[in-house]
Amino acid sequence: MTFYYKQSKIHYSAEGEGENLILVHGFLGNKNMWKSLVPEFSKTYRVFTIDLPGHGDTNAIGYIHAMEMYAEIIQNLMAVENINKASMIGHSMGGYAALAFAELFPEKLKKLILLNSTSAPDTEMRQQDRNRAIKMIQKFPDAFVNMAVKNLFLPKNQKRFETEINLAISEAKKCSQQGIINTLKGLRDRKDRSSILSEINEKTLIILGEDDQVIDIEKTNEIAEKNQIEVKILPGGHMSHIEHPDVLKSLCLDFL
Repeated sequence: MTFYYKQSKIHYSAEGEGENLILVHGFLGNKNMWKSLVPEFSKTYRVFTIDLPGHGDTNAIGYIHAMEMYAEIIQNLMAVENINKASMIGHSMGGYAALAFAELFPEKLKKLILLNSTSAPDTEMRQQDRNRAIKMIQKFPDAFVNMAVKNLFLPKNQKRFETEINLAISEAKKCSQQGIINTLKGLRDRKDRSSILSEINEKTLIILGEDDQVIDIEKTNEIAEKNQIEVKILPGGHMSHIEHPDVLKSLCLDFL
C-alpha cells in the first residue's frame, strides 16, 4: 500500500485487527525487519509497518531526512488510515523518529517502546563518524553497507546469525546512495529529546541490549532513571528483535 507525502510515494503495510500499532524501522532497515514479530502482534493489534524515505521501496526525499520529517510521514500515515491514536515501537533510528512524533503530535501517541534506542543526541565523536560514513558511502557504497550491517551485531554472534546478517545486508542494499547520505545527515543533526520523556514517562518503555555497541547504555539508563521510565535489559547487542525475538514479543505485548 502507498500514500503520498509532498509528491513522494511512501510504502507501508497493514495486518490484523484491533488497536493501532505502528512499527518504525531503524537505519538501513525497512518494513520487512518486523516479519518475525508481525504475526504475533497482529493477533491483537492492527499493525502498520512503513518504509521511511531512503529505505525499502520508498525513495529518498530532498537533501536530509530529518527525524521531524519522518514524524510527519508517520502522522500522514495515520491520517490516511483515519487513526486518531496509536502505539509505536521504534527500533534505533525508528525510536528517534517516534520521539520526534511524541514531541510534534503528543495527543496522537498512546504508548511508546524505544527498542535499542535512546533520546540522547549524537556525541561530537559520533557526528564525526557520520561525516566519515557519508564520505565512505560516496566512494564505496557496497563496502559501507556490508560493514554497517555487520557492526549492528556483536562480533561473537556474527557466525551464529550469518543467515540473518546476509538477509539484512540484502535489505539494506535496497537503500539508494542518496537515501543513506540523507539519513546519515538526519541522524547526525537530530536534537536531544530527553525532555520529552518526562512528559510521556508513564507510557514509555525502553528495551536495551546489555552489550549494545551502537547505543550508549549507561547514558540511556541515566536518562531513564531521571525521567522515571521503565527499562528492560536483554542479553546481546543492538538487534534484539533477531537475537531474542520471543522474549521481546512478550515484553512488548505485556507493556502494550
